Amino acid sequence: MKNRKRTTEEYIILSISGASALCIAPFFFIRVFYAEWPIALLNLFAVLSTSLLFAYVYRTGKINFARWSLTVLFIGIVIGTISLKGAQQIVWLYPAVIGIFFLLNPQQSLIIATAIVGLVGVFLWDQLNYILIVQYIFSTLITLLFSYTFADRMFRQQILLKELSVKDPLTGAGNRRAMEEKLLEVTEQCSAEKNQNTSLILIDLDEFKRINDQYGHSVGDNILRDFTDAVSQKLTTDDHLYRFGGEEFVVISHKRNQENTSILAEQLRESIDQHSFEQNLHITISLGIAEYKSDETGFEWLGRADKAMYKAKEAGRNLCCIAA
Repeated sequence: MKNRKRTTEEYIILSISGASALCIAPFFFIRVFYAEWPIALLNLFAVLSTSLLFAYVYRTGKINFARWSLTVLFIGIVIGTISLKGAQQIVWLYPAVIGIFFLLNPQQSLIIATAIVGLVGVFLWDQLNYILIVQYIFSTLITLLFSYTFADRMFRQQILLKELSVKDPLTGAGNRRAMEEKLLEVTEQCSAEKNQNTSLILIDLDEFKRINDQYGHSVGDNILRDFTDAVSQKLTTDDHLYRFGGEEFVVISHKRNQENTSILAEQLRESIDQHSFEQNLHITISLGIAEYKSDETGFEWLGRADKAMYKAKEAGRNLCCIAA
């Protein structure tokens, strides 16, 4: 774990659990000093639980169990504290609600937090006068609204940033970083499962530089986008398309052996050969096919496909060639 880069979610859970333990700990000693044993035991339980969750995430990096455990813990602490000490402890409801919005997705958080607010409101109804009830309703409503708005915005931005980090901005195919991660994932999986068939196809658009030089880069960009759409239509959910760089693309096929991948490659070649591109340009592709061999690295695997693709070009282009 020391050499692994932690995710944002890990840092959030570590911060919330650590801060909770540190903030609740002084109250344990205060309760003990005043011999308020039930609430002291609840505070001790909260400190120990949040500390254990902090240690669990710090050591393992696993967050799903921790995020739900913290949510349940926050609910239990708030309800337990208010039950033992009454309406004066209602202030603990607000950090608990905000914390839940940091732990779960916005929709889950809104449902759970609204349920807690409603439950606490019903429990304290007889202990509050009308002014305090109105204050409680509007203060919790504002807290829920602001927390949900902030959480929803951050959640959407996270999704967008994640997509941008793994997608090629021009074509929408996976980018080189995503391809490298997929190669590592697939090679590790194939090494663990010896009988798994996985192949890849390296595709290069023939004489694409001439098109850019003659018709301009805007036409070339449109052709790359159109090419990506045409290829994607032929792929299944087990096939993944990546832009390797420039006019080179890679298809990684999870459940295809060399024979089935060769059939797919030929379908792609024919599809592009017959496709009507911008300004009625005739585009062809050269393809190199390689089935994963035991114990080779992802880049060695890709290198074999690259050699096969160049053999296809040397043989006259618009061909598929299988790697040795």
